[in-house]
Amino acid sequence: MKATPKAVHVVPHPIPSTQPSEPDKFRFFYEKAAPWVNRGTVYGFPMREEMNEPTIVEGECAIGALTALDTGAVFGITTGRRPHAFYYHSSFYVVDLGVLSDAPAEGATIVRTHGDVVVGGWRGARGGLFRHDAAREFGTGQEDFYSKREPVVQIPLPDRREGVLALAYDAAEEGVFGLTTRGRVFSLRDRAKRPQIVATAKDATPAATLVRLPDGRFLGACEEGRLWQWRPGDREIELLAALAPCEKGKRYVAGVQTLLAASNGLVYGGTSTDGFFFSFDPASGRVVNLGKPQRQSFIRALTEGHEGLIYGVVQEPQGLARLFTYDPQTGGFEDLGLLSTFITAQWTPHAIGAMCTGRNGEIFLGESDNISHFFVYYPPVMRRS
Repeated sequence: MKATPKAVHVVPHPIPSTQPSEPDKFRFFYEKAAPWVNRGTVYGFPMREEMNEPTIVEGECAIGALTALDTGAVFGITTGRRPHAFYYHSSFYVVDLGVLSDAPAEGATIVRTHGDVVVGGWRGARGGLFRHDAAREFGTGQEDFYSKREPVVQIPLPDRREGVLALAYDAAEEGVFGLTTRGRVFSLRDRAKRPQIVATAKDATPAATLVRLPDGRFLGACEEGRLWQWRPGDREIELLAALAPCEKGKRYVAGVQTLLAASNGLVYGGTSTDGFFFSFDPASGRVVNLGKPQRQSFIRALTEGHEGLIYGVVQEPQGLARLFTYDPQTGGFEDLGLLSTFITAQWTPHAIGAMCTGRNGEIFLGESDNISHFFVYYPPVMRRS
């Protein structure tokens, strides 16, 4: 007898459902556990021109100074075995202007002066000073197949044994004023071929930072975190009673790493011992300790954004550089996190040594490591009421 076949129960195939683009487990990582900058966008560029072999090689590419111009280009100096001058252009990325010296460099400084002219200096085994007219490079655009390179004009220092600590431009005096590693103040007029020593730091060792105040004075710092001022025409700098904040018992090692003259009339500074962020009122001479942006103890660089926020980098030796902001209106800090980028290079920097603000409010940052990259941070667009 033939068995009767059993009926087969067919289960309909389930209709596939679209999963959320950000499941809870991923949202948890991005919102609660990720240390990366997630406000705005970070771009990173190797230290070479696009589609060209690098000439700013490993060990020579640590960025020590940056300055931005109204045309959108950014000029800088590298340190290491040999310092290079370079510029960043959106069409060609990082363009090498050439080697500045065959001797190692430990630090650098660069400022925009009149028109399209920048002046830069460096210090190390043998320091130097240069002037560069960048008008031709500013005309470079996507219609050009090759980047433009104008020669860098070397300017002899008053003493070959000196290097340049810091520079600041004075449009009223039509010249750059700078500090040498031997504690002297020099001036370089806009069309002068040589700098002139104009003052000395008799009883102080200046730090590598200098800003011009709106009333024409210059402000700097020296050992133990003491601030000083200088007026064009004086023969010596004047030590002030103002002291940068530090922890009790650390005054003998206190130091100021960076100063920033802000648009609200105050000068903001960062210390290199405890990582304190402070303000200095040039009118009253008052110093206010605004606190620590982060647990690390070294504020390396500061710049002011177009929305009025102060951007800074904090990173102690062997630490990871973190980006933060300070809001002068609320008096609050915000830790933005670690820089990391996948465009155009995949890279996470450990050390950041320089920063400046571009014409459109972007923040330019220079890595200061053995293998370094150039970064552009675009903050989020602020809403207007």
